[in-house]
Amino acid sequence: MANIRKSFNFRTGLQVDNDNFVVNANGLVGIGTSIPQGYLLNVHGDTRVTGLVTTGELYAGIGTVGVLSATSADVSGILTVGQLKVGSSEIFDNLIGYARTTFITDNAGVGFHTTSKLGINTTTSPGASDVEFKVHGNADVTGVLTATTFSGSLPVTDLSGTLTNAQLPTDINKPTGIITAFSFVGALTGTATTASSLTGSPSITVTSVGTTDVNASGIVTATTELNVGTGGTAVTALDSGRLGIGTALPTSEIQVKKASGSLVEVVSDSGQARISVGQSVGVGNSSAVLRFGNSVGVLDIINNDIGDVKTIIHGGTGAGSTGNFKWVYGQTNSERMTLTYDGNLGINETSPTQKLHVGGGATVDGALYVQNNLTVDGTITGTINYPSVINSVNLNTISGVTTLSSLKVNQTVNFNEASTVSLGNTVAIGTDIASSNYALRVYNGLTADAINSDDTIVAIGTISGNIVRASAGFLSDISGSPIQIDYQSGPDRIVFTVIGVGSTSLLLS
Repeated sequence: MANIRKSFNFRTGLQVDNDNFVVNANGLVGIGTSIPQGYLLNVHGDTRVTGLVTTGELYAGIGTVGVLSATSADVSGILTVGQLKVGSSEIFDNLIGYARTTFITDNAGVGFHTTSKLGINTTTSPGASDVEFKVHGNADVTGVLTATTFSGSLPVTDLSGTLTNAQLPTDINKPTGIITAFSFVGALTGTATTASSLTGSPSITVTSVGTTDVNASGIVTATTELNVGTGGTAVTALDSGRLGIGTALPTSEIQVKKASGSLVEVVSDSGQARISVGQSVGVGNSSAVLRFGNSVGVLDIINNDIGDVKTIIHGGTGAGSTGNFKWVYGQTNSERMTLTYDGNLGINETSPTQKLHVGGGATVDGALYVQNNLTVDGTITGTINYPSVINSVNLNTISGVTTLSSLKVNQTVNFNEASTVSLGNTVAIGTDIASSNYALRVYNGLTADAINSDDTIVAIGTISGNIVRASAGFLSDISGSPIQIDYQSGPDRIVFTVIGVGSTSLLLS
């Protein structure tokens, strides 16, 4: 057939044969009918669509569908299906019952539950006063049956759980066998003369236990307190976390109180015995340890942290004289060292009067620094090594002999308070140049009231510059020995073979 590309416009409709295909003037399309009505498309007969059909609403009197997928379905009539699958459940058929409140499967399909009461082997639904689960007839349970209440006879060989007064009859006949119960609530009266022990892990609540011994291998729990002795005066443990030994009312976490002679022992048969206090568990860094036995016979006081170790006396508000810190040798009870509260340390001295008071000898291997005065009551023995030059130091001795290898005086030499002045072989005054030729060498003048040569005192007037003036002359007791007078540092000197003062006939004898 020829392909004709034309546009046609039919204002009053289009009809092919009588009822094969009709488009009327209102735009209604009819296939298999010449009178389309009510719908834009009226098809009388079977319709086959090989592609996808999309519609907002679908209405069919009777429809056969191979696979129907829909987000929701509203069926006002009867829905008949061969098999039914809801969600991820198994496919099921032959459904013969239903519940208005459905059973709900949970725990990965292991169990199911419902909020409605359930009746079995009855045509009447349980009423409001009925129990939640009611079986009309016999029930055979091969496993464990747990019930809060039970009515009727229970022919079972093993009963576990808890029975209350409301669940038991008024009178229970005495059993002839053994009653085994995991727990029991209520009062037991009478005397159990043959009950020797309770095995397992029973929980027992009693008001008091008399003189009967209690031997428990597990945990004994006291809700309020645990007492040993009359009124807990031997040992008391309170629910506040306080433990009292010798008192029923401990005021601290651990309190030991006795009328006299209290003793707390921490004993280790071998290894270390330790007491730890601090702010970290397991003897950590923020703790201190009192330890004995780390070394044989040695007591250690250890601060694991970076702080100090303080020993404090008179830390409270008590009145009276403050004592001292004392180190005592236990074999003789002798004080070996005493530190007073005001800071005087005595070594082998029980009453130190100075900041350091040594009752005996002292050896200082290193340097000894004395900031102020040094007082020595006894004799200094040994060698004192002074520096080569001692500045700004005055020497004053009232007895004995001072021996100097060399003496240099830069300023005035004063012998006003000396009864006798003896000079050695070489003395230089006013100069640092001494010579063995002169016993006394004066550079810048000499002033003396008298000069002692051997046992003779020679009176001298003045010596000034190069002039020597003697008020009573010069005398030498050594026969044949001249007197040498050095009047200045130069080589010039005056030599007398015989010196006579007040005489003209002096001879050498």
